Amino acid sequence: MKSRLRHRASAFVKGVVRRQTEQLFPNREAREYERWIRERVKTRDTIYQNALEPGLLAVLTPVWNGSPVGPLRALAKSLTSQNPHGTCEWVLLDNGCSNPALLSLFEELSAHTWITSPRVKHNLGIVRGLRECLERASARYVLPVDADDCLYPDALKVVTSYVRDRAYPPLLYSDEDKVIGTRHYQPYLKSDWDPVLLLNSAYIAHLGVIDRDIALNLKAYTDENTEGSPDWDLFVRFMMAGYEPVHIPEVLYSWRVHAHSTADDVASKAYIHSSQKAVLQRFLDSHSHGSRFQVECSPLLKGAAHWRFVRQHVSPRHIVSIVLGSGQGSLDSSSDPRCLLETARRAAQADGLVHFRGEDLQVEDDEWPWEALGIFELHPDAVMIGGRIRNRNGLISDAGRYFGFGKACGCPDRGRSFLDPGYFALMFKQRSVSMVSIQFAVMKAAFLAELLHGLPQGASLPFLGAWAGTLARRTARRVVYTPFLSGVSDLDWETVVNPVERNLFVEMNRDIIPDHRFYSRDLSLVEGYALQTIGAGGRS
Repeated sequence: MKSRLRHRASAFVKGVVRRQTEQLFPNREAREYERWIRERVKTRDTIYQNALEPGLLAVLTPVWNGSPVGPLRALAKSLTSQNPHGTCEWVLLDNGCSNPALLSLFEELSAHTWITSPRVKHNLGIVRGLRECLERASARYVLPVDADDCLYPDALKVVTSYVRDRAYPPLLYSDEDKVIGTRHYQPYLKSDWDPVLLLNSAYIAHLGVIDRDIALNLKAYTDENTEGSPDWDLFVRFMMAGYEPVHIPEVLYSWRVHAHSTADDVASKAYIHSSQKAVLQRFLDSHSHGSRFQVECSPLLKGAAHWRFVRQHVSPRHIVSIVLGSGQGSLDSSSDPRCLLETARRAAQADGLVHFRGEDLQVEDDEWPWEALGIFELHPDAVMIGGRIRNRNGLISDAGRYFGFGKACGCPDRGRSFLDPGYFALMFKQRSVSMVSIQFAVMKAAFLAELLHGLPQGASLPFLGAWAGTLARRTARRVVYTPFLSGVSDLDWETVVNPVERNLFVEMNRDIIPDHRFYSRDLSLVEGYALQTIGAGGRS
């Protein structure tokens, strides 16, 4: 008991010091971001001109007794400023509050006819509180906003513009950042819709914009087992029902950092682990192959609330392995890739897979066939899967790549330590990318046959992953990166690609380069995950 108390006290002190440091002494990235977002908000004022639409938007905010009054008052001020004519509604649930300051604020806000403050006698919790708000709202779309968080001053206007321009989609989500005091930092400039990443991370949370009628029909906010992950549960329900969200690539929501927020420490809420696991188990229970998988903690982020689907060793699939190199039994990497066409066609007849590996590469985990098979089963549109490759110094030489980054199709994580989880832990997450290297990859045999049949003259084996990525892009299929296909090699395949072929690739694919589906247009195409400077190649 004493040891546990000492640990909690130590964690509390460290948290206080960290928050004070971030607020008073922001680092270079934080200072650059504050300048960047100020300019971006100014620019947005000239872009998003649509007036708010009556009956379109309702903000949902359950408030419990522990909700801090100051941030809630700031949220009220922001919404009042954005909604001067009461065009939108705000369902502000009094979730069993007895705090006099909160009750006084409810009374004060009741003067606005567009704000409703229904009261329940006892705290319903997060999920049931959101359900109460959802049922009481009347607008077409609902926007869940935590009582201690804040919206950017143009959030409602930007959302309205995107909803209209995209013909009223079933749900949307925006980019976000964190705020401590008045300082904004750590922007999450997100991927477009990616079902692979969704099953690895609740990246869609904040700001969600949800069709209310569909949410009611899908029984959103009814499972108390997902108390700590209501947004994730909602988006997974929509995905299971066949709905595809629209990404709003603008920072509209700020997650407030304080001692009791998951923005500061996910461990601040003990039920987060069980909630997240319940969300993922619901998905597996709904899937035709779900019984072949188990939800387990990620070994790459031990002790944290991060998960992976582990494929059981049942119902295998035919796999042909091709070793690329110059040794006995391997295929010379300088060979014409079309020499594999008959091999691919034969494997395709058995609905098989083709595994590529450089002869120099040492595989780190023998579970790779099951990892690849699992991804193909859970994501039928996936046609190629690749992993991360590091050298013996522990530095990443290859991982997920994006068209337009660096030299035609580079890896923004190149040079990173293999122990570094990267930008929002994406290095340790399965996710969709533009391409992966065949230095260590698995491809559907039928897709490989299709690729080889139409391959241009001058294409090579070391660069085959890039050509595969363009075919997948043009035919609405998916390339997936996974950290669980991991290998070690000191041979850097990036250095063996002929510049003539690289130039041919760019010339033939100018219409899809750069690819901003899974790498934000607000991130640099030269320096991985750095902010793109406005007016210097970034959007204006």
